[in-house]
Amino acid sequence: MRVLLGCVLAAASAGAVAATCADIEAEALVVAEARDSDPAQGVARGQALLADVQAMSPPCPAGEAMLLGGIASNLHILGRNHDAVRDYRQAIAMLGSGTPAQLAFLHRGLSVALVELESYGPALEHALVALEASDVAADTIGSAKTAGNIGNLYNSIGELDLARDYHGRSLAGFEATGFKPGIAGTLVNLGSVAAKAGLKALEANDTDRAREQHLLLRGYNERARGIFAELGNLRGVAYADSNIGLALDRLGQPKAALSHHTASLAARRKLGDLYGTINSLLSIASAQAHSGRGDAAATTLDEVEALIPEDAFNLKKEVAAQRVLLGEARGDFRAALAAQREFSRLAALAADADQRSAIAALQDRFDSTQAAREIESLRNDAELSALQLRRQRQVSQLGILAAVLATGLLLLLWSRLRIGISSSRQLSVAARTDYLTALPNRRHLLELMQLEVHRVERGGSTFCLVMADLDDFKAINDRHGHDAGDAVLREVARRLRDAVRKQDSIARWGGEEFLLLLPDSRAAGAASLADKLRQRVSAEPILVGPQDTPVSITLTMGYSEYRPGTLLDACIKAADTALFEGKRKGKDRVMASPASGKDPDIDPALPVAETAG
Repeated sequence: MRVLLGCVLAAASAGAVAATCADIEAEALVVAEARDSDPAQGVARGQALLADVQAMSPPCPAGEAMLLGGIASNLHILGRNHDAVRDYRQAIAMLGSGTPAQLAFLHRGLSVALVELESYGPALEHALVALEASDVAADTIGSAKTAGNIGNLYNSIGELDLARDYHGRSLAGFEATGFKPGIAGTLVNLGSVAAKAGLKALEANDTDRAREQHLLLRGYNERARGIFAELGNLRGVAYADSNIGLALDRLGQPKAALSHHTASLAARRKLGDLYGTINSLLSIASAQAHSGRGDAAATTLDEVEALIPEDAFNLKKEVAAQRVLLGEARGDFRAALAAQREFSRLAALAADADQRSAIAALQDRFDSTQAAREIESLRNDAELSALQLRRQRQVSQLGILAAVLATGLLLLLWSRLRIGISSSRQLSVAARTDYLTALPNRRHLLELMQLEVHRVERGGSTFCLVMADLDDFKAINDRHGHDAGDAVLREVARRLRDAVRKQDSIARWGGEEFLLLLPDSRAAGAASLADKLRQRVSAEPILVGPQDTPVSITLTMGYSEYRPGTLLDACIKAADTALFEGKRKGKDRVMASPASGKDPDIDPALPVAETAG
């Protein structure tokens, strides 16, 4: 087919023969399949054909869109997910309504690439569009593929029961059609869910359950490896080998695990599979550490860090987590502490990435509205055409066709509406979260404080507010730069969040200010907790910049107690006034507002008893 289509396209450009859109779409699927054997060649082949197709007259937008999708499929395997997302989006825009099979192919591929970029909300939206399209077309294999993608997405965010449900649906579809590549792939996916379930069981100290899940992980992948080897699917064999090695590592057989990881790494490097290579190296580092080869594990982790894309925060977090364990195992607690701080920093960056994902979801909702308007316009145009075509002999056939198309479009629109509800929920969370620290923002805390006011006015116990401000924060920005200042804010937020009681709420109030809401608390308790927090923040310098420069941080804090019948704004202002007085008296201290009783201000030199909780 590859040679034949190239000849046909060449002839078409000379005006002798015309390649059909069906020929081009068939070749696009061949290009997409190259991802399992030679993705780099798949990209080159697809781009060469794309140039020929773009020169065709008349144009073939559907064929061009499918070729773009085939190229994107290979770019994803090569780790070029931003490029893959760009090509998938362009292909979807170019395709327009398309057939259900075409829509499913492109939206399914886009969903997979977005998962790799940890953009889970938009990924789920496109996966559901693909699933709806495959179901409409009664395409059992297409529906099974998309169900598997959705299962992988839920597995990525820790929703293991949902992941199993979708993978179960996927396996049933593949087994009903005898589609061996799908059966093997789903077995690998089920093994991945078992791997996460095993980790959860270990965290709960349920060793029997953990062993059971790790045996499932090995069994699923040994069966999958046999099918992939029979099919000559090198990428599938590599994934199965990697997972068998993981299972053996967790079952206490690190040396046996290493042989599988090494085989998997060799295959993935041969394929140019970037993310697969990263995962194999991470597994090798873990097995090396468990075998007592700490230096080799550290070197492997260095190699991983050089490969990880800049915005892959979850992968970077995994490296940091392994460095924590490695440092502890080697007795290098300074290195372990530095790795733990890096893990916390990456967690904050991942939260920031989730904010950007929510904004992208908002854009998708806007695009959905635009698409709905276009669909309505198309429907009206179809109705006008139907009125004119009644005078013609084929009105019956054309009417049926128009009805089928309209039904498909309306089903897709309903799917977009349903997905929009999920996007709306994500945006609601984003609107109440501070982008830098991942703490609640001013808006969210104001809502919580209003609820506390209503509770107190109904006879409940009172609450306190604590306003905290970093001392001399401008000097940190001036001396070390704004990136260092942001890192300081994130770390202070983490220390405060980790030290407050479960019922307390803390928000970034603005700039370097934080406001704490302490329900069921009186002034004396607020004073004690505030000083505990002040000491927690200043106890240890924060490392910033590429050289891990230590920066000492202190907090000045003011607190106030809410009095029934007064205004919430007055309580906030009282805490702020106390904070200002603390600054005036020399900083690094806790001050009471005048309205909070006769509790003295707390000097940092005086010991303060800590409250429980």
